[in-house]
Amino acid sequence: MKKLVVVCLTLVAVLAMTAGPAISGDDPVRVKFAHLGKADPFKAAAHAGVLAFGHVWNKSTAGKYKIEVYPRGTLGKETDLLQAVKANAVQMIVASMVSLHRIFPPSQVMMAPYIFKNDAIAWEVFDGPYGQKLLDAMTEKTGLKALAIQDLGFLAITNNKRPLVTSEDFKGIKFRAMGPLQAAMFKSLGGSAVPIPWPEVYTSLQTGVVGGQTNAAFVVDAFKLYEVQKYLSLANSQMGYQIWLCNKSWYDSLPEQDKVAFRDAVKAGRLTARNMSLLLESQAAQSLAKKGMTVTSLNGEQVSKLQKLAGPACLEWLKTQMDPKWVDELVQAVDAAEKKLGYK
Repeated sequence: MKKLVVVCLTLVAVLAMTAGPAISGDDPVRVKFAHLGKADPFKAAAHAGVLAFGHVWNKSTAGKYKIEVYPRGTLGKETDLLQAVKANAVQMIVASMVSLHRIFPPSQVMMAPYIFKNDAIAWEVFDGPYGQKLLDAMTEKTGLKALAIQDLGFLAITNNKRPLVTSEDFKGIKFRAMGPLQAAMFKSLGGSAVPIPWPEVYTSLQTGVVGGQTNAAFVVDAFKLYEVQKYLSLANSQMGYQIWLCNKSWYDSLPEQDKVAFRDAVKAGRLTARNMSLLLESQAAQSLAKKGMTVTSLNGEQVSKLQKLAGPACLEWLKTQMDPKWVDELVQAVDAAEKKLGYK
């Protein structure tokens, strides 16, 4: 009996020595996730989405992955982040059309001004076959894994001269444009525009390099653009969105079970950002008015007049920047969404 006890104790000791280091040595796999948004999930929908993704993936994989979030461009400008994710120095990023339209022109197609009548129709297109086709094509073209379209609600337009209600109000104002598409929109409405990287927008507005810009109302509030802008117009001009990307080789190396959990976590993050956008949008207009901005909401007739100017002109411009089929198929997808949801 004594010998049996000694053998058992010895076996326990051996197991402890061999199992202990293996368990303690299983450190979480670090995953770097970078974006340019504000580092406050209650003020920046994109950051809320990233945090939700990290929480769900961490929970679903029992802590196997540690998501390290780098907001506010702490790892560089968007062009730097695209290079970093290509090199797998950063595994995941949230990127805007400022950079993406240069490497994959069709990525900007759903920012066509006035293409969506409301949020529900946009969601149907983003989440449906057309949106997935766009992501798949982007992956094939760029070598980066395009994961999801993260919508951020309709953009508002701000400036320092006057409320923007008619096309006459746009004249004489130079706007910051996220890219050529927005530049085309402002030109068709009677203004002008120049591209400026997001980190330089506040200073450019402050110094008068440009007199206006377009962004979601909660972005105007979160980044204190009300300090350098006086008028905000809720014109439903464009549905803002970004795209989640990751290093494809890194993604392909994930175990299949972890990929399933990853997919679900991406969906959780995307929907969190969407819902937070709605909440923030509902609060931002009131907050900005209290902070001194003049907030103007356009009615259906006023929006329709701007739509007739900017809509067709921008769709035609888009056809010169990409295979026209992307534009034609978007129009078809919107039409199908409107019928499905009972708007036609």
